Amino acid sequence: MLDRAPWQRHPLDRWIEVETMAGAAMAVARLGRCCLVTSGARDLEAFAAIDGVHFVVRLIEAPKVPLPMRSYDLLLSRGPFNLAGERALIRQRHIDILVAKASGGAATEPKLIAAREADLPVVLLRRPRAEPGPRVQDIPAALDWIDRHFRPRTEPAIEVLQP
Repeated sequence: MLDRAPWQRHPLDRWIEVETMAGAAMAVARLGRCCLVTSGARDLEAFAAIDGVHFVVRLIEAPKVPLPMRSYDLLLSRGPFNLAGERALIRQRHIDILVAKASGGAATEPKLIAAREADLPVVLLRRPRAEPGPRVQDIPAALDWIDRHFRPRTEPAIEVLQP
């Protein structure tokens, strides 16, 4: 299983870890007025009943149906994202809370750094419990594991004959 290294909490981070999107919605309703959501298109209906919060939802692809939030803007973009861009997004859109999956890895970490710098709360949806089995943290390690376990051996067989 490819399992990116988890993000490490910095002392200045204001993380609120939740198990479900319903938990994330409760935190957003209490703390935010303009929420950047980067958790993907699934389970966004958890935010449908929230009044008084404008959502900026970043997705890779346009959804087939309108989003369930009462007030939102849709940003279509694919990472990796850089720190300068994340800082600008937070500043220009007046973001005051961030919702993200605790997916780990470097490609989307700049949003956490930008949120920390802006002193924003970050609602992190915890990773699901991992399935048992071998784990690697990046593509080269995955390819190496596959190579070691599935590639046919190419070295010649050595047979010792007894007289």
